[in-house]
Amino acid sequence: MSRCLCDHSIDHVVLERGEIAHTWRTERWDSLRLLTPNWQSRLPGFGYNGDDPHGYWTVAEVIEFIASYAKAISAPVLTQTKVTLVRSTETGYLVRTDQGDWLCQAVVVASGGCNVADVPSFANKVPRSIMQLTAQDYRNPEQLADSGVLVVGASSSGTQIAHEIRRSGRPVILSVGEHIRAPRLYRGKDLQWWMDAAGVLDERYDEVDDIARARRVASLQLAGTPDRSTLDINTLTDIGAVFRIIAQHVRAFRS
Repeated sequence: MSRCLCDHSIDHVVLERGEIAHTWRTERWDSLRLLTPNWQSRLPGFGYNGDDPHGYWTVAEVIEFIASYAKAISAPVLTQTKVTLVRSTETGYLVRTDQGDWLCQAVVVASGGCNVADVPSFANKVPRSIMQLTAQDYRNPEQLADSGVLVVGASSSGTQIAHEIRRSGRPVILSVGEHIRAPRLYRGKDLQWWMDAAGVLDERYDEVDDIARARRVASLQLAGTPDRSTLDINTLTDIGAVFRIIAQHVRAFRS
């Protein structure tokens, strides 16, 4: 957004609660890789130029990409600036931060859609002796006791975390609701290549039959691994994970 505003000579600032790529620096588990192949990492005027276009970036590589982009476009980022309130005024908006107030004519909220964990209220009734972590807090299996682990949610994050914990030798139960299984590769090409070629990624929100339903659909069961292997419930079954079905809605993509 900062690059686009610069292209139109619109004066602006970018307020960041931590450092550039803060969420990637502080709220990702150690082994996480992007779900999209490297060639698909592209921002206006900036893209991947390495020698592994079909690989999947690590967290450190994503951080470096975002930080390099901010430097390349000279984005006016104010770090360590937490927004606490946005309120309309007669001439625009008041933006209150812990570093002072701003007055502006327009506000772009670019805080992302997954920064607040959705923890059900009954989690407060779980005994304190049982450790509870969200995907934002989880880093690696060494955080956990040498005992059974329940992973709630079977989209990309849940399946990747369950796979890693199970491979560490711990018993794993995966609580499975609605999910979408998909192969990493189809006819030798990445699933994302097919989605790109078929125009799926170009579909506008107003072209979707049921936008409310589409926004609730779970993300694909995918993982970005060096061997480009498929990760889904079948894979987890093969290594001994146990499943608890909490809904009957299952979508499958089969070759």
